[in-house]
Amino acid sequence: MKSRVLSYLPMVLSLIGTLSISSCSLFEKDACAELTCQNGGICNEGICDCPVGYLGSSCDSFDPTQVQTLLDKGQTPKKLFDGGILLDSLYGKTYKEGLIFYLNTTDGTGMVAAKTDQSEASEWGCHRIDFEGLNNVQDEPMDSDAETIDGARVGDGMANTMQIKCDNMEGTATDVCRALGTEWFLPSRAELYLMYTNLHVNGYGGFAADYYWSSTEQNGYTAWAHGFENGHQAIGSKSIKTYIRAARAF
Repeated sequence: MKSRVLSYLPMVLSLIGTLSISSCSLFEKDACAELTCQNGGICNEGICDCPVGYLGSSCDSFDPTQVQTLLDKGQTPKKLFDGGILLDSLYGKTYKEGLIFYLNTTDGTGMVAAKTDQSEASEWGCHRIDFEGLNNVQDEPMDSDAETIDGARVGDGMANTMQIKCDNMEGTATDVCRALGTEWFLPSRAELYLMYTNLHVNGYGGFAADYYWSSTEQNGYTAWAHGFENGHQAIGSKSIKTYIRAARAF
């Protein structure tokens, strides 16, 4: 009798082991069941593998070292700023076919500069013509970071460019900017200043150490330019030939 019981023992032990394993499997949880990986991240054994540009346990944070990659993937400058990316990390990055030099952090609008100069020797043009639609800006700004004079402010460049039309404009400052497309314009004095401080001073854009024309007029004979060698703003005859760098709003 004892030998018969012993003969069944291996079978009983095997059955107990099977039941134990089956019982345990009923209580095992999928490590990824309650984890949501964002921005294209993939869960692997309870850990999110994040794509380039994203960090965090659920890939919900931006990687500040991958700003250009994030822009290339379709993130906007405003979205990146709201997500913790510093303004200085946005300046000089490629967006909308240009280099970011200005961002309104409230509404997300901004501006880019063309990646290269449009000319090394263009006149402002329309010499002796005082445009009715352009305000004559006589004085240097009290504060270059906060221009308030109509025609010199951030946002005035496109309107200025639209007003500057005369005979024999081929090769002039506004003409070479328009050649890039209707959305490109000759920057205002304040916009050019921001190109200087946010791009050139930080080593972006490949600007020349020379003067660049703005679209801000002083009168029929002179207009404002910005020196990229020393940051000096000056007036000059519209017939002077110097550098041009176009801007575009987004």
